[in-house]
Amino acid sequence: MKFVYTADIHLSKYGQDKMEEKSNLPERLHSIKETLYNIGNYCHDNDIRKFIIGGDVLHNKSIIYSVAQEILLDFFDAYGDIEFWVIDGNHDLSGKGTEAISSLRSLRSVSNVVWISQHSSNNTNILFVPYSHNMIKTIKESKADILISHFGLNEGILNSGISIIADIGLKDLIGKYKLVLLGHYHKPQEIINDRISLYYTGSPIALDWGEKNEDKRFLVVDTETLKVESIPTTGYKKYLEYEITEENKQEILEIARQEKKCGSYVKIVQKTKIELGDVSDLNIIDKSEVDITNRGISSSMSKADIFKRYAEAKEIPENEIENYLNVASQLIEGI
Repeated sequence: MKFVYTADIHLSKYGQDKMEEKSNLPERLHSIKETLYNIGNYCHDNDIRKFIIGGDVLHNKSIIYSVAQEILLDFFDAYGDIEFWVIDGNHDLSGKGTEAISSLRSLRSVSNVVWISQHSSNNTNILFVPYSHNMIKTIKESKADILISHFGLNEGILNSGISIIADIGLKDLIGKYKLVLLGHYHKPQEIINDRISLYYTGSPIALDWGEKNEDKRFLVVDTETLKVESIPTTGYKKYLEYEITEENKQEILEIARQEKKCGSYVKIVQKTKIELGDVSDLNIIDKSEVDITNRGISSSMSKADIFKRYAEAKEIPENEIENYLNVASQLIEGI
């Protein structure tokens, strides 16, 4: 049997986003919908009739937005010939411990959805362990060919590139599971050796600048061979950040403009002063360091003169300096 696997969809209202003209939905919600339907179409095109979602279907824990729920239910309905297996993630729960309530409970009435709120296994030797207060104990005490769950692993990496100490590590899984498919961390990643294969599929779209420059994906899993194929997701707007230098500026400006034209969110960071010409159409982040040690500032100068020299060093427009000085003075007086 083959199935498609994704996680960390994070459906929400995203009311602060600009509206997408095509769908009249907020941009991120539009991207999530487009991407989900593209994955569903992949299932149809490749005769895959099992679709597993590894938690964090919804985003806001104690709040269910009608527009998000409608997109989810319409998606399940649009692919009525596919069987969906869905587990709880931490964002799908309201409350803690034994008092936690799942926002996915309404899926019980959807005919082609199997909602898994408690750990369970099936005849294909897949162990499903949704997010819960006792999930780590269950995982450490159980055994199966395939584990599907939602948690942070010691060896896992956040979008920032760092790892955090977790309640479970790779040593707790080796010897118990051959293949582990996880949700929770949005950065696509895997740990593969001769004893275990572990995958974070990652979020199917980039949800914010914390996921910049990431290529998103979903997984296709063969339960007989335990082989996993990574398929790029499509239909979402990327968050792209480029560092520009004197040597690469023409190339970077061309790429940035092309990506922006394709709908991506684009930032260009300059860490040294570069003459870029007219870049008013682009988002340029100036992180260049300015030497302010030789600006004629001395201890005998008044605070106003010191502030003014400093403002000039930071290249604050002359017509705005007075306002900056007033704010600085108010802050100092309030200390």
